[in-house]
This record gives sequence, C-alpha cells and structure tokens, in this order.
Amino acid sequence: MVRMIAMAVVLPLLAGCAANAMEASSEGTDSLSERDERRMANMLDGKTPGDPQPCIHTRPNTQTSIIGNQAILYRVGGTVYRNDLDGICPTLRSTSTLVSQRYGSSQLCSGEVLEVRDPYSGASFGSCVLGEFTPYREE
Repeated sequence: MVRMIAMAVVLPLLAGCAANAMEASSEGTDSLSERDERRMANMLDGKTPGDPQPCIHTRPNTQTSIIGNQAILYRVGGTVYRNDLDGICPTLRSTSTLVSQRYGSSQLCSGEVLEVRDPYSGASFGSCVLGEFTPYREE
C-alpha cells in the first residue's frame, strides 16, 4: 500500500521533470543563445552575404568556429563562409572537434557528413550534415 502511494506521488513528479527537461532542451535547439548570436554578429560584422554555394575550398590555415548546434563559420582568407547545418546537431559544442572523410580533396561540400568528437578523449558523439555555404565578404 505504501509502495503504491509513493509511486502515485513520484511518477507525476518524474513526468513533470522529464517534460521540463525536454522543453528546456528543445528551447536550446530552436534558436541560438544570445552569446552565440553575439559571436556570429562579431565575426560577420562589416561583411555582406553573397549567393550560397555548394562547396568551399579549405586550406591548412582555415579557421573554424562552431556557433551553437546549428551553424559553423569557416574563415578562408578574407572571406567568412556561414554554413547553416542541415538540421540541428544536438551533440555539437563550441569545443567539439569536427572530422570529415576527405581523400585528396581540399573541398567541403553541402551534404557532407561531419563526425563530432570530444577533443580530449576522441570519443565520437554523432554526426552533422553540412548545408550550403554563404560567403560573407567586406565591401
């Protein structure tokens, strides 16, 4: 009897906690945080977007900045390419390491799958799919 009363009290509480966690989780994936919005704005400040393109050429000194779990910015020379991922990548963090399987090519293309890894342990945490690349250049 006591066990049934405890279950009657605990189950609704657990369900409420799970609903709150799911709601908080979905809020975080629907839009960028204020911090990520500021980071992106700072990196694109003074630059004008061009027409999206399917691929970019990367170089050894290409700088990559992960913005939330939705976008990646690639700085190649004086151009910053914004890639809005094809869908949300829930395991992507600003500290993640991105790994792509390229054989003899210096291009990244939309539709390409990037593996998300922990930079310290090397553990894999899923993958993300690249969208088109929008170039941002100074006028």
